[in-house]
Amino acid sequence: MSPEDKVKEFLETYQLRPERFTATEMAAGKTPDFLVFSGNDLELYCEVKSPEEDTWLDDHLDNAIPGEIVGGLRNDPIFNRLTAHIHKARKQFDAVNPMEALPNVLAFYNQDTNSSFLDLLAVTTGNFFSEDGSVFPIYKNYSEGRVKKDIEKIHLFIWLDVHKPHRFLFNTINSKFQSGLCQRFGFDPEKLQLVHS
Repeated sequence: MSPEDKVKEFLETYQLRPERFTATEMAAGKTPDFLVFSGNDLELYCEVKSPEEDTWLDDHLDNAIPGEIVGGLRNDPIFNRLTAHIHKARKQFDAVNPMEALPNVLAFYNQDTNSSFLDLLAVTTGNFFSEDGSVFPIYKNYSEGRVKKDIEKIHLFIWLDVHKPHRFLFNTINSKFQSGLCQRFGFDPEKLQLVHS
């Protein structure tokens, strides 16, 4: 089952009906993956991204001659991949919803055991959240970088994980649709934990 099918199935559990754009609409320009309806009413737009597993070391090993040492130091690619997904999704949303008439929902379907919801928190908030509850602003170069304006245009992030529980991240900077999205997905907006500290 594709990531899009998994997200469609997930949204249907909330009595939503995701539908694809027509071939004509897709040929005319960028679109997100789904128009999402509640009954006959268009309720939101949803784009699906799937963080792919990093094959950098495997590729080097496949191309190495016997006995050759491969690898080396490099920046963690997970954050760059997530910011690229967010940046592209924002363009897809802007193409069909430029005035933010409806919520934009970005759903990640994660199959990479090295990537987690904490990585999404890092690139959207700029913070590292430790197990003891301490917060360290060490990822601001991502959250305050090229995706800063993109993040503001995405009203809800859904993180569907093959390996861990599903998570929701509501946009508390642009809270235009927060109450409605909370109601739709069963959250109390008064009890949302703020993570942009």
